[in-house]
Amino acid sequence: MDFFETRERYRRREYRIYVSLLIRLVAVAFVLWLGWQWGNYDQKKLYENVSDELNQTQAELYNLNEKMRSLIQEKKQLAAEKTVSDLDLNGSGEILSKSIKFLLESDVSLEQIHQSLLAISSPINCRNLEVKNLAVATELYTGKESNLSLFQGGLRVHIDGQPFSQGNKTNPWFDPDKEIQVRLVYLGGQKIVTGKLPMKVIVPAEDWLLKAHVTESNLRGYVGITFEKCSAR
Repeated sequence: MDFFETRERYRRREYRIYVSLLIRLVAVAFVLWLGWQWGNYDQKKLYENVSDELNQTQAELYNLNEKMRSLIQEKKQLAAEKTVSDLDLNGSGEILSKSIKFLLESDVSLEQIHQSLLAISSPINCRNLEVKNLAVATELYTGKESNLSLFQGGLRVHIDGQPFSQGNKTNPWFDPDKEIQVRLVYLGGQKIVTGKLPMKVIVPAEDWLLKAHVTESNLRGYVGITFEKCSAR
């Protein structure tokens, strides 16, 4: 065997080695690609299953919430019907019964309804409790004279008004010809009324009414307030 035959044999052997190595690399790459595709498919199927379960759970939760709201509303209706039935309003008309039932179903308490009915009733048998002067607070003037506390703190009164002219610090008093805001804070709530003098504010309290009559005062920057206790008609 001469030199050229020997070199050709070694060249063929190297070629077979390179081809074998390339085939192995392609096989390994193909196996890795198949593994990646299989893992991606499993992950995709898992995501789809989790998404379907989540959508199903959300739908069931929505249905449960709807049923719960329906049961709560039904419970309110039954409680309202029982309350109206216990009140025995048959002689007072169907409209009043339906109105009270609607308010009860709207989470308005029976005590609030009672207080509102007292507030629109006609006061009778009134007697004077207190007569006070109160300074009207404005954006230019306010002080402790603008707050009134009565009945051992059970009632607090504050009145806001508008000055004669904006920015006129030499005349900060309120203008009695403009609207004022009367705020009465009492146990269980507050009442705010806006209007021009003279004004009348009624605060219900159990089976009687507290009436505040607000008028002009001879004192500059003040109003007069007369408090009366009245029976409800």
